[in-house]
Amino acid sequence: PKQQRKFRRLMMHRIKWAESRTRNKEKDDSDDESGVDKTNRCVLVWEGMVKTRSFDEMKFKMCPTESFAREQLKKLGVEHYWDLAYSGTVLELAGDDS
Repeated sequence: PKQQRKFRRLMMHRIKWAESRTRNKEKDDSDDESGVDKTNRCVLVWEGMVKTRSFDEMKFKMCPTESFAREQLKKLGVEHYWDLAYSGTVLELAGDDS
């Protein structure tokens, strides 16, 4: 659908994720204890059609912990979305170390 294409374009192309990181860097410096510069970015994890709709409308929710984020998706029966995104992140981090 048209709305999904527009949202994907917004997230993947129009938002400058690296710029938003540099603007908030002063605030984040006090929170970043590891000294590793983490850049913000957006990666498309999955795209496709499902038989039944899981979400009524698109809402953004701040999730302070990984377990809280997974729990929110579990309420809707789609915790596998979190597992898929999280496993990709873990593999990516493992690839950066070697």
